[in-house]
Amino acid sequence: MKKLNVYLLKEFLSFFFGSLLLFVVLVTIADLSSRLSFYTEHPELMNYFITYHLARAPHNTYYIFPVALMFSSTYVLGTFVKNKEMLAIENSGISLFKFSMPMFVIVVLLCLILVFFWQFVAAPLNKVSFAANDAMRGNKQVSKSGPWQLFGGNNYLYFINTYFYDKQYMTNTIVLKMNDDGGIKFRISSPYIQWNNDDKKWYVKNGIMTTFSDNKEISVQKINNYPLDVLERPEHFYGRPPLDSMSLTEEAHIIKLQKEVNMNTSKLETDLHYRISYCFSGFIIVLLASLFSKFSTQSVLVVSLVMVIIVALMYYSILMIFRSMGEAGNMNPFIAAWMPNIIFAILCILAFKKFH
Repeated sequence: MKKLNVYLLKEFLSFFFGSLLLFVVLVTIADLSSRLSFYTEHPELMNYFITYHLARAPHNTYYIFPVALMFSSTYVLGTFVKNKEMLAIENSGISLFKFSMPMFVIVVLLCLILVFFWQFVAAPLNKVSFAANDAMRGNKQVSKSGPWQLFGGNNYLYFINTYFYDKQYMTNTIVLKMNDDGGIKFRISSPYIQWNNDDKKWYVKNGIMTTFSDNKEISVQKINNYPLDVLERPEHFYGRPPLDSMSLTEEAHIIKLQKEVNMNTSKLETDLHYRISYCFSGFIIVLLASLFSKFSTQSVLVVSLVMVIIVALMYYSILMIFRSMGEAGNMNPFIAAWMPNIIFAILCILAFKKFH
């Protein structure tokens, strides 16, 4: 049995890493081809071209990982079936599930590695690829943003014309303090509000403060160096980086910041849980692959490719449906992100009961 396990793992791992490398190369070539006309027009940017595609490779590896797992497991187990080796193994009293168990264990370990791969390799290198792409396109690093609005903590509402990241100040800003019943308690309009790192507070350098009392009286006064008693800090006003450039810990930190000021975090939370659930989709898909291998009595390669295409289309269709529901806030982000895996796990259980 040990020799069979070693033989199975050797075949599976060699074919898995080979197919993963092949798929990544094919995707990279496709991406390169789509940009080829731009590259030929700007040969002076060759360093950025190379940097972009090399840094993008881990990103492609992350997304192709489950596909390579399914393709390799279907092919290897299908080869055992085609060559009658699986029949001999089953006649000796060893079921397909028991025979494939070492491969399942290795797949779980590979899925765990993929989580850390995104955290420490793919996400950081995506930042490099985005920076190289911006340099190619002539996009400068953003130093300001606006106009935009933010509903903050303690019923504060901000209307900001421009926010400057480096110097931590906002211009032409209106700050509203709302009552619990929806009325306005006071309104501050100022051309300049600055963050003070010593006091950890925002200061209205000059502006107009309009106060609305409960008996409908209105008072107006000029203010200078007026401190705002708000929860928001400069990091709450930073533009959110692209999802593909954030590691798991960075995304969790931004979610925490936005929750502090009552911002909607459905999209970020769904993406965070999706990053983890996607890593383990490979295990569910390999379980399905072990069932599909039973039908590989003729052309193993064709059956493997067809099964990969069908399952990938089904999985990504279900994934996009539930992900959109989670991002829109119509479903709990955790449930939305893991629902495709749950559905496929149920299908695996039903299939195993039927065929085995």
